[in-house]
Amino acid sequence: MFLKGVEVKAGEPLKVEPEDGRVVHISQAALGEGKKGNDIVPLRLKINGKMFVVGSLSGEKFPQVSFDLVLEREFELSHDWKNGSVYFCGYTAENPYEYPSLSLLFIFEYLCFHLSLSM
Repeated sequence: MFLKGVEVKAGEPLKVEPEDGRVVHISQAALGEGKKGNDIVPLRLKINGKMFVVGSLSGEKFPQVSFDLVLEREFELSHDWKNGSVYFCGYTAENPYEYPSLSLLFIFEYLCFHLSLSM
């Protein structure tokens, strides 16, 4: 497991591509230094060409948020805060579903093929 923090600057989306056989867990986001007011800052995640809001921050009310996002393919992080950066924390780990799911798929196809021959 590898712990990591990244800075996402204003107007500069950050692309992340997990290594083969690994997943990225994003566990927290926080506002960096800058003018903090009552503005709501949406945190955006783009994956498979679709944009999602995964949380919101506010300098006075909630400057950090915790969540548990697990991503196995390329994604992009961004935000709308014009006064500074947002920091995301998380870690990478082995993908627990990659090999077992392939094995189950192989077993399923094998059984279907042999069952169709015996009918």
